[in-house]
Amino acid sequence: MIEQVKGTNNIDGELAVKYNLIHNTFYKIFKSYGYEQVITPTLEHAELFKKSIGENSEIVTKQMYQFKDKAGRDIVLRPEGTSSLVRYHAENNKDFTKKYIYFGQMFRYENPQKNRYREFSQAGAEIIGNVDLYSEFQVINDSINFLKSLNLEFKLNINTIGSVKEREKYTKELYKYFRSNLKKLSKESQDKLENNTLRILDSNEKTDLKIINDAPTMYKFLSEESLEKFNSLLLLLDNKGIKYQKNERLVRGLDYYNDLTFEFISDQGVVVGGGGRYDKLSEILNIGKFQGIGVAFGVERIINQINKIETSNKYYLIGSNISKMINYSITLDSLNIPYDKPARLSKINSQFKEAKSKNYQYIINTDEDTIKNLRTNTTVKFSKKALS
Repeated sequence: MIEQVKGTNNIDGELAVKYNLIHNTFYKIFKSYGYEQVITPTLEHAELFKKSIGENSEIVTKQMYQFKDKAGRDIVLRPEGTSSLVRYHAENNKDFTKKYIYFGQMFRYENPQKNRYREFSQAGAEIIGNVDLYSEFQVINDSINFLKSLNLEFKLNINTIGSVKEREKYTKELYKYFRSNLKKLSKESQDKLENNTLRILDSNEKTDLKIINDAPTMYKFLSEESLEKFNSLLLLLDNKGIKYQKNERLVRGLDYYNDLTFEFISDQGVVVGGGGRYDKLSEILNIGKFQGIGVAFGVERIINQINKIETSNKYYLIGSNISKMINYSITLDSLNIPYDKPARLSKINSQFKEAKSKNYQYIINTDEDTIKNLRTNTTVKFSKKALS
């Protein structure tokens, strides 16, 4: 027997209903705010992510699905969406400021667990070009409206990690501190010290938390300009009644971020989305000089936060005569009335039971030329007028 690949997930049944709800809501909300849909390739050149995420990052060194194609080129299955959108922008809209959205599969080889898969779906929004304070507010506000449309309970955590130079100074100080406490750190954090020092701040290991809480904070390394930019955004959020929590330890997981970082955390403590500014990413990639701000949502993570969705289907067609079934189907199609029907002409009782199990309200019985209302247990003769 050929088994499912480890770390992948089948989305079916109720999960598929939730997946489609997230997909459709995401596009409805963000398209209404003027974001343009872009579907980038799943395959990208490895160089794109080695430069953007960083040669020494955990994603590049341990998690990327990388291989050589038949021409000997280094190809990867994309591990995240922002770098692909920045590449796309440079190739197609370098001289403009654009708002983009994407929804697709990402791939990272990591330890599978709840809310973490090796193949996962990500929904993202980016503003790329010449971005400003209003751009930052838009992305956060539009994200909040998307999550609220799914009836999710969540809180916004927000922080600034300063400019690239300020972050580098802070990282050096942080390295010294963690180095002096190396033996007290978890094995995972010890492994991150040399090349991913900032990521230690993301640890939830009990052995790390006390050391992290006593670590130096970013704020003493920030310039007045960086603090002013951050406080201007907070003031905007305050004025618009958007609640947030400042989190000085919030750094996000990718090296290309600068200044603003933020996360959305569900009431169950799951990070369902997050993002920030990346003003130097295009220069890192050597494809231009433009800025960006974006957000990405973990679709499977959101699926696991959504309550059961009650479906309310309407019509189900049953019968034993193939000619009559086809004629009824043609009639319903011509009236643009959605309906379900059995995969094959099994016994009428089996078809009836399937319709009830799927929570349909009406059963159209082509053998009897009737419409039965399963809610009221009443039956009427079939007619176009009777189709409510």
